Amino acid sequence: MADWMTGYALTGACVVWLLVVWISYALFAKSQAKKTHCLASELHALRILWMKRVIRRENRITDSSLLASLERNTSFFANITVLVLAGIVTALGSIGEAGSLLRDLNIHGQAGPHDLEIKLIVLFAIFAYAFFSFTWAMRKYGFCAVLVGAFPLVDEEVNEAVRDSYAVNTARIIDQAGHSYNAGLRAYYFALSFFAWIVSPWLFILSVMAVVAMLYHREFRSKALKTLVQVTRDLADYSVVVDR
Repeated sequence: MADWMTGYALTGACVVWLLVVWISYALFAKSQAKKTHCLASELHALRILWMKRVIRRENRITDSSLLASLERNTSFFANITVLVLAGIVTALGSIGEAGSLLRDLNIHGQAGPHDLEIKLIVLFAIFAYAFFSFTWAMRKYGFCAVLVGAFPLVDEEVNEAVRDSYAVNTARIIDQAGHSYNAGLRAYYFALSFFAWIVSPWLFILSVMAVVAMLYHREFRSKALKTLVQVTRDLADYSVVVDR
């Protein structure tokens, strides 16, 4: 009985650890994006430049196709997430068979008879969050398509400041959609820690830190970021306005 209580306490600690690390990293990344170069800040600048060019472009078919492509990518992940959620619900309905399978594999990470059920519920919550993030991103990309469709025509007599304001605000909506999409992807990354949790809570704690290290490297230290920074610098050198 004492071992079960200790095991459940460790399970609860793992859930709190995941939430604290996940939320802390999200707040950290948001704060750092305002202070230093990162994928989010560089893409935001390029999105503004993109919309400023679109609003002065007579033919916007290509840009509409690009927006549709972004929405399709998000829709793909939303659809996959629904299938994952269905799989988790199925596993919850067959919790006994799943537990027997883990015992056959000689995995001893279970704290008690309901431990696997708790973990599956946590995993369901993670993917439910991912689903809502992806669907919200889809709606925002839809808003952007409406805004681009309502852009002033090239030959309309519209003040340049108004055009720029329209473009910047449209880019902000695209940026917000990108953040929602990114939040859904982060949920997928952290969900991968679940497989380590099945083996051992301590391995789960380490895997969560490994996910944070990977996310940090990709968002703040990756080669893709260095390339984007170079692009924005080159645009600045050629007197192309890149807002942030």
